[in-house]
Amino acid sequence: MTQMRSDELRSYQVGPVHAELRALTVSDDREGMLEGTPHLHRRFRLMGIEKAMAATPHLYVHDLDKLRADTEGRVEEWLPREAVHARLTSWWKPEDIAEPGHTALSLMWFQTAAQDPFAHLATIVRPLDWASLARFIPFED
Repeated sequence: MTQMRSDELRSYQVGPVHAELRALTVSDDREGMLEGTPHLHRRFRLMGIEKAMAATPHLYVHDLDKLRADTEGRVEEWLPREAVHARLTSWWKPEDIAEPGHTALSLMWFQTAAQDPFAHLATIVRPLDWASLARFIPFED
């Protein structure tokens, strides 16, 4: 598993909002698998993703609709081996919220080892609507 160091903070444009990368983790999505098929792996992965989304409503999974369609269509091609999780924060907050705080968005995607996760993240987030996807986190006293 690869993790980003805290002194390597990077900024990203998410639609009109400027956000900072707070965490990035790359892990082997097939670590611990003893056997299985690409279709079975996709089914289990999709069940895990849906469980994670229920627990974390502000989790954006890139290409989720494609993953669901591939699972329904019984695609027998392996997902890219690397699972990437990222967390971005921004000082932007909804206009109707007066209390101090910030917004945050968690993301997940799959990629190959040859892909740069930072560049891939920039491509993924650029067209997203931060206001509808991010959650507000109030400051604690």
